[in-house]
Amino acid sequence: MCGIFGCLTLDGKMPNEKSISKAINSLKHRGPDDYGIAKFENLILGHRRLSIIDLTTNAAKQPVVSPISLMAFNGMIYNFKEIKNTILASNTFKGDSDTEVLAKCLDQWGLKKTLKKIDGMFAFAWFCKKKRELYLVRDPMGEKPLYWTKMKNKIYFSSEMKSFFAIKEFAKKPNINFIDEYLYTSKISGSKTIYSEINEVEPGQIIKISCRTGSINSSYYFSIENTFYNKNPNLISNKIERLNQYMEESIASRSISDVPFGTMLSGGIDSSLILSYMMKNENINKINCYHSNVKNQKLSEFKDAFAVTSFLSKKFSQKKIKLKSKIYNFTKYFDLLIQVTKSFDEPVHFFNSPDLLNMVDEASKDGIKVLLSGEGSDELFFGYDQFIRSYESLNKKKSKNFLIEKMYFGGGEHSVDCIKKICAPSKQREKNSASWIWLEKNANSYPIEDLISMFSQKFRMQTLLQRQDRVGMLCGLEIRSPFLSKELVNFGNSLKLKDKFKKESKSTKLILKLMAEEKKLIPSKIIKNKKIGFNSNMSDWLRENKMKILIKKLVNDKNGFFNGYLDGKFTAEIINLHFDGKRRLDVLIWRIFAMEVWHRVCGEGDYTFFR
Repeated sequence: MCGIFGCLTLDGKMPNEKSISKAINSLKHRGPDDYGIAKFENLILGHRRLSIIDLTTNAAKQPVVSPISLMAFNGMIYNFKEIKNTILASNTFKGDSDTEVLAKCLDQWGLKKTLKKIDGMFAFAWFCKKKRELYLVRDPMGEKPLYWTKMKNKIYFSSEMKSFFAIKEFAKKPNINFIDEYLYTSKISGSKTIYSEINEVEPGQIIKISCRTGSINSSYYFSIENTFYNKNPNLISNKIERLNQYMEESIASRSISDVPFGTMLSGGIDSSLILSYMMKNENINKINCYHSNVKNQKLSEFKDAFAVTSFLSKKFSQKKIKLKSKIYNFTKYFDLLIQVTKSFDEPVHFFNSPDLLNMVDEASKDGIKVLLSGEGSDELFFGYDQFIRSYESLNKKKSKNFLIEKMYFGGGEHSVDCIKKICAPSKQREKNSASWIWLEKNANSYPIEDLISMFSQKFRMQTLLQRQDRVGMLCGLEIRSPFLSKELVNFGNSLKLKDKFKKESKSTKLILKLMAEEKKLIPSKIIKNKKIGFNSNMSDWLRENKMKILIKKLVNDKNGFFNGYLDGKFTAEIINLHFDGKRRLDVLIWRIFAMEVWHRVCGEGDYTFFR
């Protein structure tokens, strides 16, 4: 895991090296172990490395410069050993790293073939000297981030938006035209971001920049939609055995590491299965598990997490499992929120993000540098309650407009009227967003159950993967998602609804549960439990007076975001409605709060306000 930054000048003039160095070092948290910079004509590539693989040679040092190309890479190629064997005859290797393999693949095969072969999470910049073209590339599911911006005759790109703040010409202008989308969905979709001048490379996208013409072109080498077409039951026979095989292979490949690693353990089925497969791995003898606990015992899953570790400790008595959990207070939570906001460079999507940081930081303090996570399972196997509600209501009322609104607004549909009034001064409408446009185009093209999963993977899941990346990198730690392997994504999306969801009992993740039961992988109680979700103490605090006082103070500040750009007066009225118990608007209240915090921590607001 690493951070990359670079600059390509289109007028032939080299950029200011001092500002470039400052921008690269703004990513030091992503790569605390090494620093590298390379220059070629009007291109500068910078890299910060978090050392996970091949610690004893310089083979993984970046940027990688060859007679053919330059490359800076962030991520992990999980099948690099298999690929290395296929190109071994025509290449000489200095070490045993995925970085070296990826660079040689690009030189030997080119971009198109390389992207077909690799399985991993990645974002990289690759410059072809012969064609004088720069390619910015992001992994299929969007696990690793990559941003770019054009300022006059210069193209800048980076793993995080904060790097652009070091460039003198950059202005922190909020993207007011799309603020309503953040309030509706917690993230601006597609290539747009919270800053009007910054673009995001989308999952499965290639941005090609020509040095000769200055042209910037976009294409996609992967489409999540295509993974839903294969519904041939003959190709997915022995489904439980296939799922078991794909799980074993994915978790084995994502456990490759030359540094200490562990796993997150919520007590739910996804993380419990990951731990079970890790315990089966003959190369693993000791595992540290990290759990995020809450004060409210009705919301706590600690007992379930403990039950899983107890069950597996008995099953694998020769191996060691250690479960660690930590609870924080309100003051600590606020400190964590400030850190997370700085890391995100935009308003924090979920109020459990500080909880995740609290847990990951504990792992980092233990010397852990890799954690496995269950992200992606709910999206693949119809795991959310919101999926069920959407499926049932959309089957009752089969109107295209109803479908689009139901899908787009999701669980926040009850606060749409409030958001429209708050954002009235910006005169923006949700119909301009990438996700709304996608729904307009595809609403009648797929079965409802596929559309729900597809939309979630393409748009909603990006907020979860962004949270995972930023929190992990803030702690100098790599978080991997076994459920997002190529095989599991293709397999999960090829299943019919009956394999995932039992309508009579409203049981979700059906095939996962059947496999877990048949293989006796985890306790039966965990398999039968209803999904709780990632809870936070903030879910209780959002109804307490101390939060009302704090949020009102932020919103009423004349230099606040809502007073400066939107309808601050009406926003204050909404806060009163919520805390007075007249309307339940927990999610909207959180997003208002997160926006005000971001405005002061990363934007144009006064950071000293918090002191």
